[in-house]
Amino acid sequence: MAKIGGKVGLMGLRPPGSDWEVTKEIATRADQLGFSSLSMGEAWGEDAFTSLAQLATVTDRISIGTSIVPVYARTPANLAMTALNMDIMSKGRFFLGLGSSGKLVIEDFHGEKFEKPLSRMREYINFVRMALRGDRLDLEGKFFSTKRFRLRFTPYRETLPIFIASLTPLSLQMTGEIADGWLPIYYSPGRMAPSYDKLKSGAEITGRSLSDITVSPQVSIYVTKDKKEAFDRERPHIAFYIGGMGTFYHEYMHRIGFGDESDAIREKYLDRDRSGAAALVTNEMVAATSLIGSADECVEQMQRYYDDGVDEIRLVFNEPDAAGYHNIIESIGKFI
Repeated sequence: MAKIGGKVGLMGLRPPGSDWEVTKEIATRADQLGFSSLSMGEAWGEDAFTSLAQLATVTDRISIGTSIVPVYARTPANLAMTALNMDIMSKGRFFLGLGSSGKLVIEDFHGEKFEKPLSRMREYINFVRMALRGDRLDLEGKFFSTKRFRLRFTPYRETLPIFIASLTPLSLQMTGEIADGWLPIYYSPGRMAPSYDKLKSGAEITGRSLSDITVSPQVSIYVTKDKKEAFDRERPHIAFYIGGMGTFYHEYMHRIGFGDESDAIREKYLDRDRSGAAALVTNEMVAATSLIGSADECVEQMQRYYDDGVDEIRLVFNEPDAAGYHNIIESIGKFI
């Protein structure tokens, strides 16, 4: 049996209708099978850090991290304390994945003004790294002014991996400049040259190269014999991001070669025809950004990502119950 050609992580792990005992069981099994990471995100539901703290207690080897938490949701001090304490609790297995989210979530849910997301990201990352070094936290930033304090505990290690979920050209350049890794979504092998060019240009600003940046996309997976049904299940997810999550994903689809399709999908979605928008998501769009088929076929499709420069694939499940999650983990785990 051929082995997978790179690292494989898991994203989410919250089967619909299940409780936390089920999630912890899945995490424990993933750790046993050799999956590389467990990541949790947050939007307007469960928070990521509390969730990951639960998973840290039932695992030993697997990395755990956020994918993502929005920088607007916490002060830099709160983010630094939480992230560095999570690294202590997990004995050096934690990574911090950050994003800006979008205007609707930040303004209507968090009550913060969504402005200058890139400048804000830089300020937060600078603060976290100051705290990690044990520096006195004197920072006169554009968004926060802090002084006098140092953290009252010693970080677990000298470095903490910080990843950014970036899409736009400027955010990709910033990721290359200051981040340890990149957390893309709807990564499409063979279509990512413009994104890598921006990462490279940012890395060169600080004397680095692309090899210094870990690339870890989240990719939907369907291990199934019914490919048509899986394609149809994935279409609404893509349509939602293009039409319902601001303009970033719509513009991104243009950059990877799906501009006309994206325009039509967004128009339908904004007309509140969500089923019509989903129907316009083409088979090519789904196949370019997802893993669908038997376990052997999905593993074969994964290789396209590794050949394209990806270090780790984090699998996203769109299964209706815990049994579906277990099926995928066991099926793919055999190849690790």
